[in-house]
Amino acid sequence: MDNAKKEELDKKWKTIAAKAVTDDAFKKNLVADPVGVMVENGLVLPEGTEMKVGTGKLQTIPIPSDASEELKEEVSWWMWRLDCIREFGKEDPKRTTGHLSMSAQEADDDSSGMT
Repeated sequence: MDNAKKEELDKKWKTIAAKAVTDDAFKKNLVADPVGVMVENGLVLPEGTEMKVGTGKLQTIPIPSDASEELKEEVSWWMWRLDCIREFGKEDPKRTTGHLSMSAQEADDDSSGMT
């Protein structure tokens, strides 16, 4: 993928990610429908591809069998962001110590003295 295309994608992605961090409703929508929200916010699926929904409502973008290297790179870019959103959706800290998030079990095992 050429640098200009990557920069354009990255710029739009950074805007989406920043909004997800500051707007809980937007984050919930992004987690529920990542491709839809990304498209609504200016990103365009790579030409010749479409989003598929698999097991567990997992959204993915299959790489066409005849894809060019550039298309493969762009689909990889998308898939990495979808993976990030899936991880973002799992965020459910049980207990927070300072700026560190940890589960209740981790907190119980923590010997730092911080609570």
